[in-house]
Amino acid sequence: MPEDVKKDQAVPEEELPEIPAEESEEEIMEEPEQQAENEPDQPETEQVEDDPAALKAALEAAEKKRDEYLAMAQRAQADYQNFKRRNSATRTEAYDDGVRETIAAMLPVIDNLERAIAAAESEDSALVSGVQMTLRQMMEALTRMGLEEVPALGEKFDPDIHNAVMRAPAGEGEPGMVLEVFQKGYRVKGRMIRYAMVKIAAEN
Repeated sequence: MPEDVKKDQAVPEEELPEIPAEESEEEIMEEPEQQAENEPDQPETEQVEDDPAALKAALEAAEKKRDEYLAMAQRAQADYQNFKRRNSATRTEAYDDGVRETIAAMLPVIDNLERAIAAAESEDSALVSGVQMTLRQMMEALTRMGLEEVPALGEKFDPDIHNAVMRAPAGEGEPGMVLEVFQKGYRVKGRMIRYAMVKIAAEN
């Protein structure tokens, strides 16, 4: 038998790789759309145009707010300072009122000590010396607290510090002058706590 292949004998086909079928036109068109859907949305870049008028208006508004807040802070600070001054003045006045009331309550004690010394003026004893020392120490302490005796004897009558309870006949002294003091007058830190009880010469 000849080596040539017989004509009627089928030649075995070589195994060829499978060629994928051509994609349809619809699938090709859908592919970009799916790819576009899968991609994340990119934010659009905002382009801000420089507007001098808008910038100026915003700056003026900010400056106005700044001035308002500054004024509010200054008012609050001024109110606080005024409150501190009023509070301090109130405390000082309350303390001074307490001092005046205390000293005024002790004035009768001073009067009695002075009367006791005047009654025993001719005596020279340790008791009188003790009373004089007590009076002197008390007056020194009260003076440091603001006590001040108002001038009366030989002074011109002053209704702001004197209380005339007796009037001498004309000719006994210079008219309107204080001739005698029945009770001393005192003031504390410029405010009267007791008027001097006096006798004055009558006007002609």
